[in-house]
Amino acid sequence: MLKGTRLKITALLMTVFLLLSCLYVTAFAVTDQDMAQISVSASNTNPNIGETITVKVSIDNYRTMSPRISAMLLSVSFDTSCFDFVTGSAQSLLKINTDDITSVAFDGIDKVTFAYTYANTKKQTLPTTANEIFSFRLKVKDTVTVKTPVDFTVNDLTLYNGKVETKYSLIECKEPKIESVTVWPSRPGILLNGSDKNNRTYSENVVVTFDVANGSLVYEGRPAVSVTSPYICDKNGTYSITVTVNGEKKTETFTIDKTISNISVKPGTYNTEYPVGYTPDYSAWILLVTYSDGTYSELPMDDSDIEITGYDSQAIGDQRLLIKYKNKTTYVNVRVSSKSVVSFTIKSPISKVEYLKGDDIDTTGGVLLVIYDDTTSEEIPITKNMLSGYDSTYVGEQTVTVTYATVSQSFRVTYYPRDTVDELIMAIDALDLNTIENSGDTLRDLITKYNSMTALQKSAVTNFKKLEDARQLYNERIKPSESTDNGDQTTAPSENSEVTSGNSDPGKNNNIIWYVVAGIIILAVLGGVGYFLFIYFKRKKEIEEEDEYYDDGEFEDDSEDDGDLSYEEDIINLEEEEADDDEMTKVDTSADDDDPGADEYDEEEKNDEE
Repeated sequence: MLKGTRLKITALLMTVFLLLSCLYVTAFAVTDQDMAQISVSASNTNPNIGETITVKVSIDNYRTMSPRISAMLLSVSFDTSCFDFVTGSAQSLLKINTDDITSVAFDGIDKVTFAYTYANTKKQTLPTTANEIFSFRLKVKDTVTVKTPVDFTVNDLTLYNGKVETKYSLIECKEPKIESVTVWPSRPGILLNGSDKNNRTYSENVVVTFDVANGSLVYEGRPAVSVTSPYICDKNGTYSITVTVNGEKKTETFTIDKTISNISVKPGTYNTEYPVGYTPDYSAWILLVTYSDGTYSELPMDDSDIEITGYDSQAIGDQRLLIKYKNKTTYVNVRVSSKSVVSFTIKSPISKVEYLKGDDIDTTGGVLLVIYDDTTSEEIPITKNMLSGYDSTYVGEQTVTVTYATVSQSFRVTYYPRDTVDELIMAIDALDLNTIENSGDTLRDLITKYNSMTALQKSAVTNFKKLEDARQLYNERIKPSESTDNGDQTTAPSENSEVTSGNSDPGKNNNIIWYVVAGIIILAVLGGVGYFLFIYFKRKKEIEEEDEYYDDGEFEDDSEDDGDLSYEEDIINLEEEEADDDEMTKVDTSADDDDPGADEYDEEEKNDEE
């Protein structure tokens, strides 16, 4: 009986396992993980004539597909009436081990084809995080005369997988995602959500595209800070954008009116405790405004439409602040502590101390180290409401006072005139790029004025790009002979936003001459030192070789005396030499006394002499 029960349980479990397996296989089969999703995107969807864009082809689910792909063929066609293929611009964006690739090919005439064959799928060297396959560049033709929407076409789309190179199976692909690009013959100054048509009222965020160098953006009567293009207008209110196109100003005004669902103060932008006698700087607080479409915007709390009530700097204890924006309200709980400020030091000064006339002070980087009467300390960022005593309309050095609670300190800032900058901006705006070849003298004068400015003034020239474009157009249009004869062709601005004229600066030339002379002197000194060291080490080596030569024993022989001096005996002692001579004389005398034939020999020698 027990055995039968066990068999039934086992059979039941196997049935459940098989059922779950079938459900899993079915679910796995119906998913689209075996289907590749191809997409094409462009770096600029609104290029003007003469501009270059980069087109990228991607497999969006590449992380899943990469282990399966051993070969692919992808072609993207483009409109040859609008674009020219930039030669040599096509490149693979896959970091593939080149040893494992049997073939890679590109083609770019009216379409760009990327094809490669992967030698061994088992090595798994294909990246698993990237999704971009290849890219290429296209340039908008100068012959475009009307606004032309174009789509890139994906064809020859084939992906293979397989264990060996000669046996492939086809991978299915979804419908490709295609990027739509609008080519402009002469782009209008302002594009709203990619269109040159303006709806006066929007109930959603608006993406504004415009030339920042020649334009400005104003929100609720105040210039927008740190404007880039494209710029997302996400706050309710009135916007005004003004740009200069071909010497003419163009202005677009619109309003965003989205339904607000709720508001809140962004955490981390405010302190929950303040010392008695101190009023918070609400400009540092950020109000989060959430709209019914799920988007949100961040507003500084000093916005004119934001009302804050309920704070008393002298009331010690917990307080509840009421914040109201439009028809929505929220609350913030803060505490006023009984401790008072004894002193503070400027731990980190503000990063910018030079300004142009009319500029407001930037408190970025400023930090105070505050000391309280209970010996505790706290780092507090410097805010605008702490500063006083300066006047942005006054040119010159000024003293700025920092006040926190009842304690104050000061530092210095300098304001420079803006008139020169404004005059240059107006002169650049007046340039006609269509006839710039006739304005060589004016262009050179503007470039000279720009180069004579300080770095602060240069950074305030908002239409510098137009000056750069004018310089480039002038160089392209003037006759080569004219530029050669005059010798003062305007040269390209450098990347650090400094424009230079073709006439060389004598001061710079003198510096170059001094650098050359200094270089020659340094080389001469190094050469002399090197030669001295060479002679020194060469002579040292010769002496060492001589030492080795004498030390090897060739001139010393203990068994026989060959009559030569050894190395140790080459310095002769004169006293020893005289003593040896005396001894030899004595020896000779004694020898004469002992030899009977000596006298006879001397006598015969004497007779010979007579």
